[in-house]
Amino acid sequence: MTALTSPTDADRRWSFVTNHARVLAHIAANPDARLRDIAEAAGITERTAAQIVNDLERAGYLSKTRDGRRNHYAVEGGEKLQDTLLKGSTASQVLALVLEVLDRQPFG
Repeated sequence: MTALTSPTDADRRWSFVTNHARVLAHIAANPDARLRDIAEAAGITERTAAQIVNDLERAGYLSKTRDGRRNHYAVEGGEKLQDTLLKGSTASQVLALVLEVLDRQPFG
């Protein structure tokens, strides 16, 4: 593979964006998404998506309420992050930046 070619799915062993960030970004853009939709968007299984949603909820980044047979999610991003690189930023600030970049899709 040369530097100018795109990697195939088989070539990808890691990602700059974690599955937790992918799930949170998808939920922020689609608060009524089903786990199936979240999993598909993040490229993970439904079981993994459910575990990540639970992780995010326990960490305080996400809340969910039941609406009939569906869940409605809300990103709770006002808390300051503890990550060394992002310390002092809120989850909402970082998420807004990620969503803006993803919306532009500069690398097609």
